[in-house]
Amino acid sequence: MAHEITATDGAVFYKEQAWHGLGYTVEEAMTPHQALKMAGLDWRVHKTTGIRTWEADTEGEFPPSYSDKFCAILRDDTNDILSVQSPDYQVVQNYEVFDLAYALGADVKIESALSLQGGKKIICLVKGDTFAPSNSGNDSITQYLALLSSHDGTIALSGLPTSVRIVCMNTLKMALGRAKKNMIRFTHTGNMEDKKSQMRLALEQYANTGKFFKEQVNILSNTSLNTEQIQKFFLSVYELLESPIVANPQTEKEYKNYLNATVLVSKWSAGFDEERKELNAPASAWMAVNAVTKELQHRIPTKGRKTGWENRAYNNLMGSNQDDSIAVANHALAWC
Repeated sequence: MAHEITATDGAVFYKEQAWHGLGYTVEEAMTPHQALKMAGLDWRVHKTTGIRTWEADTEGEFPPSYSDKFCAILRDDTNDILSVQSPDYQVVQNYEVFDLAYALGADVKIESALSLQGGKKIICLVKGDTFAPSNSGNDSITQYLALLSSHDGTIALSGLPTSVRIVCMNTLKMALGRAKKNMIRFTHTGNMEDKKSQMRLALEQYANTGKFFKEQVNILSNTSLNTEQIQKFFLSVYELLESPIVANPQTEKEYKNYLNATVLVSKWSAGFDEERKELNAPASAWMAVNAVTKELQHRIPTKGRKTGWENRAYNNLMGSNQDDSIAVANHALAWC
C-alpha cells in the first residue's frame, strides 16, 4: 500500500484525519509523551550481539553457525526483525525521538505521530506557529518540524523543517528530497548521547530560525507595490526563471519567448488580483510572490506526459518548482 502503514504500525493525528483513514484522530493537542502513547509507539527495540548464518564448510554443506559480524534489530513487542546491521549501529529508541521535541519548549504540541513499514520508520511531527503576515488579510502560514528516525538504517536521526503535514509514506517522501538541505542529521553510529545533545542544541535554534522566516515574510508583506512596480516585478521574475525578453522580437525564438512572457505575466497578474480581492488586502511584494509560486505549483506541462497529482506535489516540494519558488522569494527580498 502506498501509505505503507501496516497492521503493526500505529498513528495518531490532531483533528484532521489522514486521507487513508488509518490511525486515530484526537481533538486535543498532544504533548510528545501523549502522542507516543496514543500512537502505540511506546515499544522498544534491542540489538542482538550476532546472528545465525549458514556458511559453506569444506564439504560444501551449509550447517548453521553464529556470526558476530552482523546484528539484528528486534522489535520487543512483536519480536519482528526490523533490520540487520553492522555491530557499530547504534539504536535510538522511539521515546528518545519524542523526547527531543521538548527542546522546542515545554509546551510543544504534536500534529501527528506514526510509524511506517512495521515500525522501521518513526515520525514525530511538531506543529509550529501559524501566523498571518502583516497586511495579508486572512492569509496564514503554518510551520512544522519533523523529527525522524528509523530502525533499518534508512533515515538518520533527523530534524526537518517542513510545510508538509506528514501522514504516510508518500508525504514523508514529499518532505524529504531536496528539503534535506535544511535537515539536521546524525547517523546511527558513534556516541549517540553526544549526538542527541547536539540535536537538542540545534532544535533550540530552530525557534530563532522560525522568527527569521517570519521577519522575511513580514518584510515582503509590508512592501507596497503599485501597478507599474508589480508588472516590472513579474517581468523580472520571468527573465529570472525563463530567459531575457526582447522588446521588439526579430526572430521566431524571440517572438515565442515574448508571447510566452505575455501569457505568464497575465496569469500572474490575474492570480495577484484574485488573491488581493479574496483577502481584501493591500498590494504587496508577498502577494506578488504568492501569485508566481501558486502558478508554478499548479502548472501542467504543455508537452510530453501529463504528471499526476503525486508527482506534481513531489516536484513542488522537492524539485525544480521548489527551487524556483525560493529563487522568486529571494528575488523579491532584493527588491524590498
